[in-house]
Amino acid sequence: MHDTSDGTAHKYTMRISRLTIDKLGIRLYDRVSAVLAELIANSYDADATRVEVSLPWGVTLAGTVHAAGREPYEILVRDNGHGMTSDEVNAHYLMVGSDRRIRTGSDLSRGLDRPVMGRKGIGKLAPFGICRTIEVISVGGTDAERAADGWPVANIIMNLDDMLSDTERDYYPRLGDLDGTFSTERGTTVILRDFFRKRVNTGPELSRQLAARFGLERTDWQVVVRNTMAAAESEMFMLSDLPIDLMDETKIDVGKSPVRVGNRFLPVTGWAAYSKIPYRDEAMAGVRIYARGKLVAQTRDFGISSGFTGEYKLRSYLVGAIHVNWLDDEEDLVRSDRQDIMWNSERGEALSAWGRNLVRELGRLGESSVKRRVWEEFVEKSGILATLQAVAPNDRLFRKSVMDAARILVNNKDRAALEDRVHIESIVRLALSLGPQRSLLETLKEVAEDTENRLDVVVALFEAARVAEIYSLGQIASERVAVVNRLQSLIDDRRSLERPFQELIERAPWLLAPEWTPLGMNESLKRVRVSFERWYAQKFGVNLLTTAIGSERREPDFVLLHDAGELWIVEIKRMDYHLTDEEYNRAINYLYALDRFLNENLRIGEQFPRRRLTFIVDHIDKLGPASLSSLVSDGRIDRRTWRELLDSTLRAHRDFLERVYAMRLGEPLADTGRAVGE
Repeated sequence: MHDTSDGTAHKYTMRISRLTIDKLGIRLYDRVSAVLAELIANSYDADATRVEVSLPWGVTLAGTVHAAGREPYEILVRDNGHGMTSDEVNAHYLMVGSDRRIRTGSDLSRGLDRPVMGRKGIGKLAPFGICRTIEVISVGGTDAERAADGWPVANIIMNLDDMLSDTERDYYPRLGDLDGTFSTERGTTVILRDFFRKRVNTGPELSRQLAARFGLERTDWQVVVRNTMAAAESEMFMLSDLPIDLMDETKIDVGKSPVRVGNRFLPVTGWAAYSKIPYRDEAMAGVRIYARGKLVAQTRDFGISSGFTGEYKLRSYLVGAIHVNWLDDEEDLVRSDRQDIMWNSERGEALSAWGRNLVRELGRLGESSVKRRVWEEFVEKSGILATLQAVAPNDRLFRKSVMDAARILVNNKDRAALEDRVHIESIVRLALSLGPQRSLLETLKEVAEDTENRLDVVVALFEAARVAEIYSLGQIASERVAVVNRLQSLIDDRRSLERPFQELIERAPWLLAPEWTPLGMNESLKRVRVSFERWYAQKFGVNLLTTAIGSERREPDFVLLHDAGELWIVEIKRMDYHLTDEEYNRAINYLYALDRFLNENLRIGEQFPRRRLTFIVDHIDKLGPASLSSLVSDGRIDRRTWRELLDSTLRAHRDFLERVYAMRLGEPLADTGRAVGE
């Protein structure tokens, strides 16, 4: 018992300042997964062989809206460790900021000789980062201290608001109902209540986050996490190693390369590799660094500067788990929140230099592996082999040339780019157009290298040129015929809504400008569109949508296209629609906003000095005089009906299509392919 100045006796006492609670509890641990990791680590240090965690998954722990009759949320962590007696609760648990390794004279656990994770004595405050009330129920003592009814129970309840009410005075936790009773099983249970507004992730997310925080697997250690929101006991997971799909050929065993610190070589174990996919989940991306089995840092590149082989892909694909126990050994190089290490120390700098060498080695190993896997995925997703077999079944040279062109186009892509189906289709189209030209260039190279300039080689050059022209024009022609036919069918079906028209225009902008080719379009439009939408939302508080592709939830406000030096707003209405003044003015304001955005962002704006607006709508009879005058007088604004658009497209392509068909009839593709290939 402890006597206070007023003579009142208190069984439990915590000596801690308000500043300590604020800095070491609330501010360091603001994620549920981080708090759980601290509680689980405490159980590990207490020689627990089993830890059970119960909490609701996928909810916000506190908020203004609650289901009627719903019980308040709780998080419970129960272990079967050695527990604490009331004296130990006072001497150890309520002594905040005391180095347990100095206090106990050992860095090993009491019974199982585990290298303990805890050191600073502040992890017990971690729950105050997410809640106001912590209840601890602990059953401890030696076999000799066991009474007839079992071991004594220590039960305290700590409240954050009460702690913070007095700055420097001792804090006396409230006694729980079980304090002073007995239990036949030793262990500790921690219950968290009265939460701040914190989000608990879903089960799979929580599993990844906790797995990333621990780098140990022992036969005497098991952690079970259950969802209290689930009716059945089946919704649970076991804490295990983080599952990461690796490119096995890039995996490096770092145990063969110790870290040099002065004249000493310090051991490191674990691995580093390239993942098969670029991870955006922070728990899985980068190299995780563990000390005594617990995460102490995570890095994407060890601070390496640019200019090494594979650097552009490495930061997306690099994964690893390395164990550096000497970071938390004689010298404590781990930050208080255990989320990073002291990189500017002698050992920290040595580890950083070691890591940069590891990154360079991985960059060399991974560059070719990533390219190979991206290419394999492109071939599978694009169906390019089937396309080539259908287009030119008897022309091996043509098929090889197209595949070579596609490989060049895919060479510097990452797998994230292959998630865009439209982008894959554009690569295939471009490869089909460029492939024949590669055949032509190979023949031209032969002519240039042949000093005798034999007549048969020159003839082969002209035949190759003709085949290249036929194939390239044929590919473009077949695509454009399909688009024109689609436009014709949409117009004939007068019930067609705006979306199919919007998607067609966006995929085939040459309907508006026949000279527009795939080579004139590139990936920069996506970045410009996203930047403009974000700028518009910040400036006007309204979310814009400028594309029909991939936006199924709502209609786009307009379609944004571009060609060399020009950004084009296209306002698309369904068949037989009558444009109103309100819609006209809104589109004009979009054009003015686009001007303002490009003028404020000069590096983007100078790429697109011309901006225009086109209405594709059948009727303008509802427009007032001001709108009609604007439409006629402003050279940047024009309007077309759907019939006019179809007619201009057919006229623009008539000679082109007739020429392609004539060439095909005059010289069948299969025969030409065999002649050139022989």
